[in-house]
Amino acid sequence: MTTNHKNQGSFVLKGIAASPGIAISKVFLLRGEAVKIDTTQVESSELEAEVQKFNNAIQKAKNELRALQNRVAQRIGQESAKIFDVHQLLLEDSIIIEETLDAIKKENKSAGHAFYDTMQKYQNTLDESSVEYFQGRISDLKDVKRRVIRHIQGDRTDYLSKLEGSAVIVARDLTPSDTVMLDKRKVLGFATDLGGRFSHVAIMARSMEVPAVAGLRRLSSLVQEGDRLIIDGNAGKVIIHPDEKTLTQYRRLQEKYYEVEQRLSIIRDLPCITLDGKEIELSANLEFSDEVESAKSHGANGIGLYRSDYIYLAKKDLPTEEEQFEEYSKIVKEFPNDPVIIRTMDLGGDKHPQSILIPPEENPFLGWRAVRISLEREDIFNVQLRAILRASVFGNVKILIPMISSLQEILECKTALEKAKSELREEDIPFNPDIDVGVMIEVPSAALLADKIAREVDFLSIGTNDLVQYLLAVDRGNERIAYLYKHLHPAVLRMIKDIIIAGHQQGVWVGMCGEMASDPLATLILVGLDLDEFSVSPFYLPEIKKIIRSVDHSEAERIAERVLEFETACEVEKFMTRIMRKNFKDLII
Repeated sequence: MTTNHKNQGSFVLKGIAASPGIAISKVFLLRGEAVKIDTTQVESSELEAEVQKFNNAIQKAKNELRALQNRVAQRIGQESAKIFDVHQLLLEDSIIIEETLDAIKKENKSAGHAFYDTMQKYQNTLDESSVEYFQGRISDLKDVKRRVIRHIQGDRTDYLSKLEGSAVIVARDLTPSDTVMLDKRKVLGFATDLGGRFSHVAIMARSMEVPAVAGLRRLSSLVQEGDRLIIDGNAGKVIIHPDEKTLTQYRRLQEKYYEVEQRLSIIRDLPCITLDGKEIELSANLEFSDEVESAKSHGANGIGLYRSDYIYLAKKDLPTEEEQFEEYSKIVKEFPNDPVIIRTMDLGGDKHPQSILIPPEENPFLGWRAVRISLEREDIFNVQLRAILRASVFGNVKILIPMISSLQEILECKTALEKAKSELREEDIPFNPDIDVGVMIEVPSAALLADKIAREVDFLSIGTNDLVQYLLAVDRGNERIAYLYKHLHPAVLRMIKDIIIAGHQQGVWVGMCGEMASDPLATLILVGLDLDEFSVSPFYLPEIKKIIRSVDHSEAERIAERVLEFETACEVEKFMTRIMRKNFKDLII
């Protein structure tokens, strides 16, 4: 396929549905790494000017980053702004600066050429070591490299200001500083070559409530500035150069989508209860504290999962007890009468903070991560537990422990919690001594031991994202086998049923905080299996509530019983699609 699209017809690229919705607009193309470097050698008489050009660019980049940090701190919060600390450190790195200056003075390279080669050398080193392990640092290097080179070349560094009117953003990838500079009023959607449902751009898109499709591989090389594009965040696809028939079809879908949103907003403050009186908790998943407003505006009854990982990932140093206390308290105070479930750090896997040395592993998702790090690094775990306990005085806080695979781990966590409580008592610091403790059931061994585990905790929360990949032996980040990753697989449904029964037999409630809880096709099945609580991305709250409020619990039980008879995920999906289309014509399914 050529890249000259002016004479081409409409064609479709399939990717990963990262944020729901439909956008139709012109393309604003962020070329990212495509900086042009002049490799012509510089005359000796011009070297001093190149040195000065480099030094000025470094200073301008530092000033720009400080302004950017202040802007982020005001819009999102001080903690989120600390993500740029590492960028400042790179700009002040004496080795990088000296190597660049040497390349200018001794090799007669231009300032841009010298800095590009220096940064590229370090980037290649990280690439060769382990892309997965060092992905965050690679992104930082790219960001700093582009920023300084634009200043050297005299380009406008706030290149997003070139965006005139509304557009969809197309890029190979987006860095944190790209996304925080975006103007929500102008950006209608995102489409990226890289990333997935849990990438930075996906999280940002859901927070901004605009559609996004990630993992499109080659989109940025196939479109040009100003091309017309349709982003279908529901189906996970983009349509390049749509014809008039396709445009008309999607404009109707867009109108219908907006109408559905408006109708769903009416039930925001209504109780989440089935037609025959079965009450179900409906809460929100949060990545960052700044998503609280979105959770509240969509009618969340508390927070079913606050992922505390970002506190560790956003800065180079370990977060202090006071910093964590302030972050947790901020969320709890927004929901003083509703549960706020704070998950302890789930680091490792693909989340590597600068402050904790997590060595590269052949199978990081099966390695030293989550509770395994917490129990080994008791000092870090103790600080987090103390901060959570202190925040518990402001509301109904609950603690959630991730990646439990054995009963012994729970007992050790409870011992650590009692130690933190004892310390606070001695220091006369207030906390809720009866704070509830739950565990995530996301490892098959924990699912099979759910009855034993339930005796030791106050609640269970099913984490389907990992449970599905471990149960089905399917890496959820592997595009080649993505078709095998199905949370409506009969084995998954049977395991969920067994977990819920085990929890109820021991007198504890069972919730779900994985992406499956946000899937409308799964809602009636989960209600029928007697799930007590759904914790979903804020955007999906009204839709899930609408489904729950429109069915008898007894009818949902019959649907679940029927579904459990099927032998393949395909059968389950077809059966549920028919039911949803028949009973929920007013929803986009």
